[in-house]
This record gives sequence, C-alpha cells and structure tokens, in this order.
Amino acid sequence: MTARPVTIKIGGIAGQHAASLRWLAQSAPPTTVVIHGGGSEVAEWSRRQGLEPRTHDGLRVTDAETLDVVVAVLGGLINTRLVAALMGAGRSAVGLTGVDGGLLQLRRHDPVLGEVGQVASVDPALLDALMRDGLLPVVASVGADPAGDLLNVNADEVASAIAAERGGLLLLCTDVPGVQRDGQVLSHLDAAAAERMLEDGSASAGMRPKLRAALVAARAGCDVRILDGRSVAELDAALQGEAAGTMVTAA
Repeated sequence: MTARPVTIKIGGIAGQHAASLRWLAQSAPPTTVVIHGGGSEVAEWSRRQGLEPRTHDGLRVTDAETLDVVVAVLGGLINTRLVAALMGAGRSAVGLTGVDGGLLQLRRHDPVLGEVGQVASVDPALLDALMRDGLLPVVASVGADPAGDLLNVNADEVASAIAAERGGLLLLCTDVPGVQRDGQVLSHLDAAAAERMLEDGSASAGMRPKLRAALVAARAGCDVRILDGRSVAELDAALQGEAAGTMVTAA
C-alpha cells in the first residue's frame, strides 16, 4: 500500500529542535515534502543590515534590500542547515527553492507588501522525481514571477499550495500547541469558524496566514493540522491520523 502524500511546513523555531529534525529524518514517510520558513532569522539578519522588519496582516513587507536578505537566509543559510541536519540524522535530503524546476509559479501580491508573491500554481514534477530517487525535498519559501524576478512568499502559503496539489496530509508546524481561543487550544476548527476568527481579529499576527493556508488545503480535500512542531508525540499522532493540535476542515 502506497503511503499518502505528506507535506510538512516547519518554521525557523521548530526547525531548530534536534528531536523534531530526527523525527523528520527517521519517521517521515518517503512521500514527504518539507517546506520551511525562518522569519525570526530573516528579522535578525535584516536588523544587522540596518533594515527594521515590518509586517502587514501577518506577512513580511519586503523591499528590494530585504528581499536580498530573505533569499540569502532562507535559500542559503537555513535551507542548507536543515539539509545538513537531516543528512546527519540519516535521511538523504536535497535543498530547493520554489524557483527550482519551476516548482512554484507566482503572481505579485498586494503592492503594499513590496517584493512578495502569491502562489498561482504548482508543478510537482521535480518533487516527484526526487522522492522516486529516495530523497527528501526541503523547499525554501522563495519563488519568482513569470518575468524571472525573485519574490518572497509566505511559507505557510507555499505548503498549502503544494499540499493542495498533492493531496494527503498537511502539517503546519508552529511553536504553540495549536489554534487558541480564550486561552484554550481548539481541537477542531471548521471553515466558518476559521473565517470568523480572521474577520474579528481573534486570529492575529502569524496565525492569520496559517489559518488562510489551512483553509486552502482543507478545501482541496487535505487532512490539515496546525500543531506544535517541537513535540515529537504530536507529530507522531498527526502522522497516524490521531488527534493532534488543531484540525482544520472545510465543513
């Protein structure tokens, strides 16, 4: 029986946890694709360059100078570090960006965000070829528009678009136990409730793009969980189809 496709988005924080990386290396099925962000490190390196980070509706405002930092940090430092850690834990992995093999086709986002793209379509051919060769693709959330200009793109959005194309399971890993309301973690969130949280502001900061991404994948038929990527027990449970974090559904 062929394992279902698995798409896992890790952030810079979750990606720094050795136990989680060992889990990815040793437990993620051969149908897995990893997408990573790294907002905290982008912010740190931006400040080193005298660039104060700004966000709008949970997304990074990216001017031309900040874009250089994004590409260098996500596509270079973080991506290479993750691949090295996975290789060290025994998993053959390969680092990519959304540019490689035309994986992501982007259109420009709201102009207020600057050099930021939205995913228009996904071509999974390169991912499929790598997985057939026994490699774990690790994708940095950088892409290009049709003219070949590089663009920053939110990693949650990249993960949801890839998951929507592939089907199966989407794990949106973060550094909290799941979506919370009034201090309580929600075990389940349907589309109507998620939309209300986006509209009334109860979903704030980085949870906003996660919820939007989760809805895209859920509406495409994926099994979607927002969970603590630092917890191996939660990751194991989600992979087995058990309760973990917040399940987001289309209905």
